[in-house]
Amino acid sequence: MVVDTKTGHVTHHVDVDGDGTDDWSVPPAVKDHPYFVEVQDGSIVEALKTLNEKLKAKGMKHIISCKPVRELFGTCVEAGQLGLYEYNGRPVLAINPGRYWNMSIYHEWRGTHSISDQLEFLGLTMAQVGQGECLVVQAPNNNVFCIRNGGFVAYGFDGRFRILAVIDTLNLGDDAAIREQSTNIVLGWKKEVKSNCQTATGQWVSVTVATFFNVPANNVLIVQQGDKLLQLPAGQHVVTNPNTTYRGFFSLAERQKTFKTKPSYTVEGVPVVLNVNLRYRLSEPLLLARHYNEPFAALENPAQAVVNSVVSRLSYSQFMRAKNLAGDVPDVEHVSWLEQFKQECMDELTKQAKCYGVIVESFTVLDRSLEGELGLDLQRQADSVLQNQIRSTQIALENSIKITAEKGKLAVAEVEAQQKRTRTDADYYESVKKAQAETEASAMRARQEAENIRLLADAKAKEIQLLSGAYRDIKDPAALEIMLAELDVKKTKALPAQTVYFSGSGRSRGGSGVEQSYVQGYGTALGVGLAAAGTQKGPAV
Repeated sequence: MVVDTKTGHVTHHVDVDGDGTDDWSVPPAVKDHPYFVEVQDGSIVEALKTLNEKLKAKGMKHIISCKPVRELFGTCVEAGQLGLYEYNGRPVLAINPGRYWNMSIYHEWRGTHSISDQLEFLGLTMAQVGQGECLVVQAPNNNVFCIRNGGFVAYGFDGRFRILAVIDTLNLGDDAAIREQSTNIVLGWKKEVKSNCQTATGQWVSVTVATFFNVPANNVLIVQQGDKLLQLPAGQHVVTNPNTTYRGFFSLAERQKTFKTKPSYTVEGVPVVLNVNLRYRLSEPLLLARHYNEPFAALENPAQAVVNSVVSRLSYSQFMRAKNLAGDVPDVEHVSWLEQFKQECMDELTKQAKCYGVIVESFTVLDRSLEGELGLDLQRQADSVLQNQIRSTQIALENSIKITAEKGKLAVAEVEAQQKRTRTDADYYESVKKAQAETEASAMRARQEAENIRLLADAKAKEIQLLSGAYRDIKDPAALEIMLAELDVKKTKALPAQTVYFSGSGRSRGGSGVEQSYVQGYGTALGVGLAAAGTQKGPAV
């Protein structure tokens, strides 16, 4: 892109070849020089042979030695080296590895030199660079050209070719960094190559003959040629045309800058300083480069003018109530003029920035401060009011916390009382159930005991009935007597152990004396035995 600095007319897709901008090749005039050989895909040795043939074709002396290689003795030239001889002020080179005898009094040995290194020797100049490197060469007519990823061999019969510098195009160095003044962000790298020349008075002057640029992605480079500005894209660039001068680097990325404005005055004349946040990006670098070196320089004064225009229509009380002028204020009464403020600032600033190719993304006032004695006095009053508000808010907050704490304690007490009531009800219910269970158990035991007694009585009655029936059925008098004796024994068993027993002399009816004596004896023995058994078991109850 090209812009005319006088008319401001922008032209796209302009061919700028041949103007010294981004010219990395050897100029045709240099290629036509009779003693210049460019090295492209070949080697330095091949270029030396070509130059040697050109010199011989011009009827000049050769520069490649005709000395044969010897097996023993002599000066050794290793592979990858050149042997240097001086012959009457002109160079002679031994290009083949081996040993050389110097039997000539006119040839002076000057040592060896690596083929891959630069060489300036008795008017012979040679150099070769690889990828990422660039040779800056000054021709005999003082024109400067660049060779990248190549080299040359030249003989200075009509003028010397001088190597001014070898530049690493991938890394120009930290000292070559160009930073944006407002944000201190690196915009690109610029490195100048200078040549020293001597004036007629003998004074040496340093002159810039080439300038190298590295432009990062999303950035551009602006150079000037006469009345035209040229925009160069991101990448590596070189300028060798003296009519082309550096104008500046510009970034197309979004930028954000926070700054304080100069004092603006309210309706009452109170000076106010705003802390402003500005977000913007550059869309037309050529339009901006006509007037400013960076986008913020084009926005600073319009932003100040917009702030002055808006603040001058605000009263102090209205202004102080709005701490944040971005619209994020809970005061409904001030929302309308805040929105108007924001819209007016954006409209005016966008309109002015468009003339310079800058797009304003947002304009926000973060906070404000008062200047001057009046401003400081009002600020102290406002701070005092604010402190009182904060203190009252803190007191209200503390009271609220205390009330909440008391409510919490009351709620805890109610919960504890409810728990106690619940436990009491549970204990009462448990005791009632326990008493009911014991009562039911006692009743069941009483009924069971009564039933047992009844059953036992029935059994006894049945037993007595059976015994009575059995006793009635006894017919034998002896058996009857034995039965009666058993009854006496049972009665005797119920008596204490110290009871004295004796037998009577009466006779039973219906029995003989022998039978009665037998019965009595049997009964007495049985009674004594049972009594003894009862004594061992313990006293009768």
